[in-house]
Amino acid sequence: MQVERVLIFYNEQKPQNKPLADNVAAWLTAHGKTARVVTSFEDLSATDLLICMGGDGAMLRCARETAPLHLPLLGINCGTLGFLAACEKTEFEDTLTDLFAGKLTCQERTLLSVCVQFPGGKTQQLLALNDCVLRAEKPRALTINATFNNRELPPYFGDGVLISTPTGSTAYALAAGGPIVAPGVEGLLITPICPHTLTQRPLLLPPTGTLELSPLLKTPLDGADLTIDGQETVNLPPGARVQITQSPLRARFFTRPQRDFFTMLNRKLNWGCR
Repeated sequence: MQVERVLIFYNEQKPQNKPLADNVAAWLTAHGKTARVVTSFEDLSATDLLICMGGDGAMLRCARETAPLHLPLLGINCGTLGFLAACEKTEFEDTLTDLFAGKLTCQERTLLSVCVQFPGGKTQQLLALNDCVLRAEKPRALTINATFNNRELPPYFGDGVLISTPTGSTAYALAAGGPIVAPGVEGLLITPICPHTLTQRPLLLPPTGTLELSPLLKTPLDGADLTIDGQETVNLPPGARVQITQSPLRARFFTRPQRDFFTMLNRKLNWGCR
């Protein structure tokens, strides 16, 4: 693809990333590209590529913004893990050179479409690249009723449930005991969080259905929280329902051949190390 106009995003709450963002912009300008450093997503329509200067949290934030615009994203890791990034800080020149030479791969990742239905008819639509987590507002176990394609599932009782994409299977879901799912697999992964039973296990559902979750809140003083990618939280009152489907949108990430999924599992999460 032709890349001429580039935006470089960094989180303004992490000013230590600004000098590197400026260096990337200067490099792009010296190579004939139009480049601008930004700290918000006010206008992404007039650009060909968004470069994210940050860690995986910044990548999640950028992916939710770029997916509806079909805008590709390239991550330069300025954080701790950098599982989703295309390169480390010291590799940005080689990575951008390879990008303009057509040597990078643009990989698509599925997202979750999350619809919160409040009592009274109000709804709220959200996107998640990694996961959405439903748990009690207070630190206590709660019951969550569930259906899939209107068919009742056994209720969940514990700290909550975590619904993730394959991308999110290596994040919170992994820490909660869920399986690793390769990015090319499609589906909704349900991982119970500290279930109060010995029998409730992670479950991978088909990508074509609708999962509905309803927290069982006994009094008006009880509440539940729905968290998107660990970054956006919606408070759920009694009677609220959450419908989760696989979104038709895709997040588009540029990747280098030497940072394929299995290599990054080994390098970043020590998968298979002895």
